[in-house]
Amino acid sequence: MSEYSFYHYNPSVAAAVIALICYGASTGFHIFQLWKLRSWFFTTFVVGAISIFPVMTVGYVFRTASAKDKTAIGPYIGQNVCILLPPSLYAATIYMIYSRIVLFSRSLELSIISPHKVTKIFVIGDVIAFLMQASGGGMMAIPSMSSLGQKVTIVGLFVQLVFFGGFFTLSVIFHQRVQKLKCVRVLSMPYGPLLYTLFGVSLLIIVRCLFRIVEFCQGNAGYLASHEVFMYVFDTLLMFVVQTVFHFLHPANVLRERAYREVEMRG
Repeated sequence: MSEYSFYHYNPSVAAAVIALICYGASTGFHIFQLWKLRSWFFTTFVVGAISIFPVMTVGYVFRTASAKDKTAIGPYIGQNVCILLPPSLYAATIYMIYSRIVLFSRSLELSIISPHKVTKIFVIGDVIAFLMQASGGGMMAIPSMSSLGQKVTIVGLFVQLVFFGGFFTLSVIFHQRVQKLKCVRVLSMPYGPLLYTLFGVSLLIIVRCLFRIVEFCQGNAGYLASHEVFMYVFDTLLMFVVQTVFHFLHPANVLRERAYREVEMRG
């Protein structure tokens, strides 16, 4: 009898190591940018960075170990959960950036949800999705609970998709109202490129979420799950783009601390 394996392919150690190096390098550069730009309003992002980037990096550390021993349950659970969860953490930063853009526009009425409530409302959905995906990802490594874990993970992904889709709609409506009414007074640098960046990264997260839903619906023996390349293209690569795009369009270059304090003081 062949030895039981969690995979239907031979995991690539080289691909996992490359992903590990790329995510680790990006993490370090984000920390450097935070220090260089001195934008303390971005503290929420720092917390997110401490959570997101090491989690994703640790995920590929686990995947490298799992590739060497395809029967070990510990590394499998570690790589499955750590690679699955980070998009839920990215979202909190994206919500925060949108809220700041609306506040900087000094036209809060153009957002169908108050910018002071956006992060709270959508983060609740992400927390639910996060917990469901974490618990489901862990259960999938236990043969007797694999089916239940798969269902829980799928529901968690749908919750994430619904909330993130709702946020994307919210941000698009805000942009349309800005373009139609032409009444937004922009402080500091133009916010347009940053808002378009939010549109782009949001779409990437939605595509990744759809991929994961289809993958888990097909099951562990499905076509997507049994071909490693799909995970690296529709998950690893997409999330790396989401992570690195803010190196080039860093919100701190648009939403400066002094200008934001002026907006707060003006009410």
